[in-house]
Amino acid sequence: MPKRFGGFLVATDPAVSIPRAFFTDVLPQLTDLAEVQATLAVFRLAAEAGGIEAPVSHDAIAGDRCLRGALRQTGSPREPDARIATGLDLAVGRGTLLRFVAERGRERHVWYYVNTPVNQALVAAMGRGAVAPPEAIWQAGEPPRVTPERPNVFRLYEQNIGLLTPLIADHLVDALETYPQAWIEDAIAEAVAYNRRSWRYIERILEQWAANGREPRARTGSGG
Repeated sequence: MPKRFGGFLVATDPAVSIPRAFFTDVLPQLTDLAEVQATLAVFRLAAEAGGIEAPVSHDAIAGDRCLRGALRQTGSPREPDARIATGLDLAVGRGTLLRFVAERGRERHVWYYVNTPVNQALVAAMGRGAVAPPEAIWQAGEPPRVTPERPNVFRLYEQNIGLLTPLIADHLVDALETYPQAWIEDAIAEAVAYNRRSWRYIERILEQWAANGREPRARTGSGG
């Protein structure tokens, strides 16, 4: 039985700053609990690291005890890593979070920012090499090379289908909320194999698999 909450100690508990737009513009769209939990965890970890514009490492998010407890499925021995990864992918795809990779030598670390205008400009400038990354992400006392990163399905779409417009990005976020990520990746691969490079065709494949199952795979009709 869940433990009854005794109330917020506002006079002594540290506060976490969350922009009002999260509650008015973002939260009403969220249907996946993993995205809600992962996004709130990043807000909290950023606040603990110095403020909403502080970077948060993937390792810190994935290892966060509160987040792992929230996303661990009752009765399941499996760790919640996949659910955390899905939640972060959805948040990056939606534009709530920014993700980038910091590399130096063989070391590669993934980091996140809350998406603010300041952080947008910083990630873009770091990616161009115009500014040095903050010392929080340095490796062995040296600044790493920074590369902005989209969720895998977004990269696959851009590399194999076409321009990732805001409308297509919305479709992909909706698909991530509806289907397993592996299905979307396979549907993109099938669209490429049949040279039907359009979102409409990919969407039909996904709808067909949801209705009829993945096997046998019937060839989908023409897309637009």
